Amino acid sequence: MYDNLPKVSLICLCHNQAPYVQDALRSIVAQTYRPIELIIADDGSTDDSVAKIREILPQIPAEIAVKTLFLPKNIGNCKAFNLAWQMATGDFIIDHAADDLLLPGHVAGLVAAFQNAPQHVGIAFSDAWMANEDAQPLQTFYKRNAKGQLAEQVPSGDIYADLLHRHCVCTPAMMIRNEVLQRLGGYDESLTYEDYDFWVRSAREWHYLFVDNITIIKRKVSGSHSNKMYRKGFSPYRYSTLQVCCKAAALNRNPSEDAALARMVRYQMRLCLRQRDFTNLQGFYELLQKISKIGIADRLLALLLLFVNRLGFFAVKH
Repeated sequence: MYDNLPKVSLICLCHNQAPYVQDALRSIVAQTYRPIELIIADDGSTDDSVAKIREILPQIPAEIAVKTLFLPKNIGNCKAFNLAWQMATGDFIIDHAADDLLLPGHVAGLVAAFQNAPQHVGIAFSDAWMANEDAQPLQTFYKRNAKGQLAEQVPSGDIYADLLHRHCVCTPAMMIRNEVLQRLGGYDESLTYEDYDFWVRSAREWHYLFVDNITIIKRKVSGSHSNKMYRKGFSPYRYSTLQVCCKAAALNRNPSEDAALARMVRYQMRLCLRQRDFTNLQGFYELLQKISKIGIADRLLALLLLFVNRLGFFAVKH
């Protein structure tokens, strides 16, 4: 029945998201598009997430191919996703968090966008409602006016330089051509989070396509990865960002890309300073010296680093 349509593999990755995972799975079942493959991976949850998943499995229609992966212990988002992705057989991949909701036309809209796009488009993405923990919409990811029309320009096409210095892609609203992940070897398992690294590595070779529709609901949940980025002291999340910036420096091809990366590095330096993360601050400063001219503010920061280093105030290293 669906022989002429591309298959979409939806990977629902869960870790201690018991209050939300069933709703997330129901939103996948409610998709208007077929054929879809559902891969449910639990990354060593210590709450009753696994019980919630097993409870809903009999309710999933037989027309949806379901695979499950229950990991005995938590191995981290990147490693868990890669294991689930290796089970995927779809032409396109969606990395779906177990606390988010897909609106019914999400998959159909992005597949249609791919079918009308050139082959070098590797990632399509849409807009999202940012919601509270009860899934009540608060605002859209991209700015919109009272009529619901975009009030900002969303980059599309060759957006490598844009992604270097700002998070301009709505990650949970992405659909990825499986070939892209195959060429990249999946997510980098040495990192604590995946999206910035994936953007940089994929955008170097592939184009992105923005689809002007709001097709998901993204919950803001306490304890999420994004919140951990702003904790005091040494942060493994900021260290992962530093590693991605170092990768990007090696991928850059011209001074304008170095300048874009320098904007991100300086932002991360300010963040490190506010959070007293002097170890990562020093790493970002050393990278900045390699890709940009050092200004007066940068030199003042270098003096601060020297002072802190001599006093032995560095946070515990990774």
